[in-house]
Amino acid sequence: MFRKLLGLALVAVIAGAFSTAALAAPVAGSFTLDIVIAPQCVNLITGNDAVDNNTNVLGTGTGCDKIDDTLVKIEADLILTLSVSGLDITSTTVFTFKGVESQVFTVAGTVGAMTFKNTFVFSPSLVEIEFVRTGGTLSSRYCINYSTPGDLTPPFFDCPTPDSLLFFLLEDVGVFHPAVANLILGSTFDTAGMLNAPLELAKKVVDLSINIAGLTVSLRALFANFSTGTATTSDIWGTGVVLGFEGQTVSGVTVRSETWFGARQGLECWGECKPLERNYGGKVVSVFAAQEEKLFIRNLVFAGITNNIRVEFKFGQPSGNGLTYVEWNTRYLLAPLNLRINNTLRMNGNLDPRFDFLFVSYKFGDMSVTAVHYFYLSNTNDWSGALAEFITTFDPPGATVTSDLILCTETLFVGFCTAGVLEHDIYISAAVGSLTFDMYMVLFGLFSGFSELWIDVGWKVGNVNLKTSLVFSTDYVQALAFQVNVRF
Repeated sequence: MFRKLLGLALVAVIAGAFSTAALAAPVAGSFTLDIVIAPQCVNLITGNDAVDNNTNVLGTGTGCDKIDDTLVKIEADLILTLSVSGLDITSTTVFTFKGVESQVFTVAGTVGAMTFKNTFVFSPSLVEIEFVRTGGTLSSRYCINYSTPGDLTPPFFDCPTPDSLLFFLLEDVGVFHPAVANLILGSTFDTAGMLNAPLELAKKVVDLSINIAGLTVSLRALFANFSTGTATTSDIWGTGVVLGFEGQTVSGVTVRSETWFGARQGLECWGECKPLERNYGGKVVSVFAAQEEKLFIRNLVFAGITNNIRVEFKFGQPSGNGLTYVEWNTRYLLAPLNLRINNTLRMNGNLDPRFDFLFVSYKFGDMSVTAVHYFYLSNTNDWSGALAEFITTFDPPGATVTSDLILCTETLFVGFCTAGVLEHDIYISAAVGSLTFDMYMVLFGLFSGFSELWIDVGWKVGNVNLKTSLVFSTDYVQALAFQVNVRF
């Protein structure tokens, strides 16, 4: 009880500081109201019939009825920033039907050559998400390393199994509309019992950075409460530290090294893991020991070719210690033909090439064309290469139209396609005065096989931004979303 009262007292003191100091210092911020409506008859993750906690089927199997029940999600975000003598104090509050879902306080400032930021997270839950790579192409994915007080596996995967669903929900890569992803995450976390406990101090992050004679030294300290949301008499805390050194040579080459103690690459989220409830600075593990070492070399120019290199080491892993991943990116402008070439090669810990993708771009006037080639190991362990995507962009004043053709000649991810176009994604963005329009259409064919349509319409009136989103599937409306954002 004393621990909870102490946390509430701290919240009250900081809130009082905001109200008192606001009389003498400017306060800026924003208020955002989101409403998402979706049919109850469909599971948005799979597109199939929804199933409730008692495993009762809620749909018909072929689509929703003309009149059906709906799911409604309402949330509001209040962000306030108080600036006092070079010190910025920010409060981020997330409200839902359950009341205050999370409260984050951030204190940032500069003292001489040192900058600092202190973050306090009050939440009913905490999730540790680790960054992992797939075995075949070494693509980026996520997995659940730890969650409290509920269990999120299923629908997500425990580490170290790479989870594409979790990655697509958290990262905007064109698989889920943000409104649909928000609804899926909120429903999943609520079903797992992650939003029912009272708020308590779940996480603390300290970022320090100092520049000494051109060398930037950074320190990030992560503190995670592994007993968040549980009825324990004493909290169980884990600690992680990320130590970084970064400098730049006279020729403009940037070199950065990172050493991770008690922490690994990933993110931590709280509440329902919406964008405002995530910290991408790493995740804490239970043992405070050296976990990872990373080396970044950027803007290394040789013979007109710009090179960027990423090297990763992991320690104490079941697969062994040492080098685990190398990424080599090269960029070159072929001036006579006005071709921009961008190539990225991924290698495993044995420096064996596993995947390579090549972008070749050409721009003329308002039109640009990009061809994407994949090079990979086939099932027979032989290298294969194919033209995987063909992206065309038309960019006249006030509008942008993009056509992304995913071709059937690329068989690494698609084995059932033999000829033609597997998927055709069409993007249209336009702006007329204060009105903006964005459309995204997915076709399973050149101009046939409609799958999804996203429409976002925005309108700005002074300091108020209004936005409406519609997400259509073949048989039903996935989501209808409204957003009101007020800045002050």
